[in-house]
Amino acid sequence: MSNHTVLEQLRRNPTEWHRRGMTSPTEIDQLVTERLGHLYISNSLNAAEPSYADFFVAA
Repeated sequence: MSNHTVLEQLRRNPTEWHRRGMTSPTEIDQLVTERLGHLYISNSLNAAEPSYADFFVAA
């Protein structure tokens, strides 16, 4: 299994985010959607801003 595959699996697991003291992107999307409702549309595939994934690298 390649490092890239392992990283993708870790990124999808909220427990791994929590273990590092962070909130998973999915949970953040849920929080924002709950607070903003229809005003918020998640566009994580075309995000121009930095995301947790930009800083989450294999050791």
